Amino acid sequence: MSLAIIPSPMIGASLAASVAVPVLLIVLSRWPFLVRDLRTRFRLSCFIAVGLWGVVVLLDDKLWRLDPKAFGDIAAGALLILSSILTTFIVWILVALGISTSLLVSLSERADPVEPQAWLADYGPGYGVQDVFKDRLTVLLNSRAALLNGTSLSIASHRGRLTAWLVDIAMVYFGFPKAKR
Repeated sequence: MSLAIIPSPMIGASLAASVAVPVLLIVLSRWPFLVRDLRTRFRLSCFIAVGLWGVVVLLDDKLWRLDPKAFGDIAAGALLILSSILTTFIVWILVALGISTSLLVSLSERADPVEPQAWLADYGPGYGVQDVFKDRLTVLLNSRAALLNGTSLSIASHRGRLTAWLVDIAMVYFGFPKAKR
């Protein structure tokens, strides 16, 4: 005996819309659909995904028959899409504006170890090693993504390079500018 679990059309559409949010971000990061403003790009991908889900919900006859299951499916579907939007937003912000990830990608592109004071001063003109960049360097060192050997700083062999590689790929896919070198 087998148990087949088939979601309702509303839940299926919400799962598809949840997957569509990051896919639409990638599509809107490329020509001919390129949206240059990052905020508009994110909002547009969310509106398109939610709009397509809304069309499926409105076309479902259970909604118009006031079926109680339909209202539960709408609530569950909305929560699924909202979860996807929030998760995508977190990844989006880390890739787009994450100082730690940008610093890690910048460090991974250097062939030789660097002196932290000069590297941070070069990376963040006007900030030097004060406040934000020094704090972010501490995060990289504590997570073992970067190593400090005496006075030279280098990327950790496996963890740091893998993280930098994944962030670099995400930056390319989402159409963000490369980190400073």
